[in-house]
Amino acid sequence: MRRLLATLVLVAALAAGQVATLWWAAGARQDLPLPEDHSYVLPGPLLRVVAGEFRGLAADFCFLQGLTAYGKLLESAGPSQARDSDWQRVYRLLDAATDLDPYFFDPYYFGNAVLSRNPEMIPRINQLLEKGLEWRDWDWLLPFYLGFNHFYYLQDSGRASEYLMLGAQRPDAMPLLATLAARLAYQENRTENAIVFLRGILSRTEDERTRELYQVRLEALEKIHYLEQAVLVYRQHYGEMPGTLNVLQERGVISAIPEDPYGGTFYLDADGSVKSTSELTYAKGGTSNEIPAN
Repeated sequence: MRRLLATLVLVAALAAGQVATLWWAAGARQDLPLPEDHSYVLPGPLLRVVAGEFRGLAADFCFLQGLTAYGKLLESAGPSQARDSDWQRVYRLLDAATDLDPYFFDPYYFGNAVLSRNPEMIPRINQLLEKGLEWRDWDWLLPFYLGFNHFYYLQDSGRASEYLMLGAQRPDAMPLLATLAARLAYQENRTENAIVFLRGILSRTEDERTRELYQVRLEALEKIHYLEQAVLVYRQHYGEMPGTLNVLQERGVISAIPEDPYGGTFYLDADGSVKSTSELTYAKGGTSNEIPAN
């Protein structure tokens, strides 16, 4: 009996010691600093193999981890003070989620919304969106996000117009997308591209009001292209740029300067491109007959 009692006391003491040790270890672990490279996430191909038939569930889990990682980033330092490794962890988790399920829209949307708070992450965001662009080939929002990122963050209106043109041709895209795409192409002196694009859009547009808006923009761009070609003919013949568009008429290259359907006036910009005082919108308009190149 005494031996049994002694055994029970010893077991109880050992159990109490083990609990105390585990409690101390748990507390000590919380005080340990995280390693600098705590942003590592398994590569997508390996994750797909590990997840097997549960890829959708694994994608949800990675996305939730990405949400949590961003929450910790905000809680610990905030966007302005967060380490690069914190931003990279959020990106890698969203990237992993879309590797597992490339049709999963939420990681693309969330990534574009929150990672853009760090301008250095814009190239990463665009990589993520490019992946979705390939798989979600019916979705106009992804090329819209890419167009915005290139225009606003990267100051690349040419690339922005290409993405917006792509988005405008996808099902259920908002009509404004085609207008924005054509306008950016015009600003980048890609008038011919904008004309071809708008003609294609018009052929698939049934709404009469929308067709009217596109038709007016197409008319303006075709007149600009006509003047651009006249400037090119003048340069080839005279070996120099005309001072103004009026010179084209005076030298007989064109019979008259066409009217801008938006109510503005076409003129030759300092860089040699043909512009309009209206900037292809009804909100503005010019009244002068000619604006000098300088």
